Amino acid sequence: MNIPQLFVDLVYSDENKQNYIGMGNPNARILIIGREPNHDLTTEDGRNGFDQDQQMNRDNWKNLIEGRPVIGRCNPRRPFTNQKCLTNNGHNDGTARTWVWYQKLVDLILGREFERSYMLRPVDFHDYCFHTDISAAAAARIATTDKTAKAASVAERSEQLFCHPFFKQFPIVILGIGTDVGQYVPLEWCQKVLGFPISEVVNIQNKPMIWLNGDSTNSRVLIHSHSLSQPSYEYIYKIREVIWENGLSDCCWPKAY
Repeated sequence: MNIPQLFVDLVYSDENKQNYIGMGNPNARILIIGREPNHDLTTEDGRNGFDQDQQMNRDNWKNLIEGRPVIGRCNPRRPFTNQKCLTNNGHNDGTARTWVWYQKLVDLILGREFERSYMLRPVDFHDYCFHTDISAAAAARIATTDKTAKAASVAERSEQLFCHPFFKQFPIVILGIGTDVGQYVPLEWCQKVLGFPISEVVNIQNKPMIWLNGDSTNSRVLIHSHSLSQPSYEYIYKIREVIWENGLSDCCWPKAY
């Protein structure tokens, strides 16, 4: 498996105490940061899913790096490879609704087109991007998130995880946390942690929200967007347009697989 040294350093970093690092291709050039893992911790199934997908995430990256078998159900490099690109209803081999939209957005950014229906395709966006969450405080729905736990998790992940150079080398960063900007994640966070100056934020559109944030080198862009759990196709197409208009259509394919 081709895993860059910068990511290996993050996985084994003594300063990073976070179990949940993320999923996908560490060689990707697209980074998506969502709000928090979607697990109902009031149920046994929800707690088990959270333990396997998030709590075991770092250990399973170590297993992959060291050539050992992944433990549990979730391979963080290519999780749930047999799922199809439609919302799971328990009987259709589908996937999480958010992942359906991640798939469509990543395909748009890459300019990938397919002759057959999306519903017949396997989910493969993990080969082309890396994704994680701003908070590891899981919840069944955004409205039920423990606000105190979320604020604490954002602070810890900012200091221990996102400050690592691995997260500063993506040309395309999509911060899909919506109105959390200014609440849990102020714009100062984007400057201090990810290196995108506050002065460079441009309001592309208000509703639904799309802001563009460049960096001092003009080689990276940060797209501030709403949560991508249920956007419209027109909305994610606009995100693609913003990325392409800023000259990054040739800087979105992974460095390696």
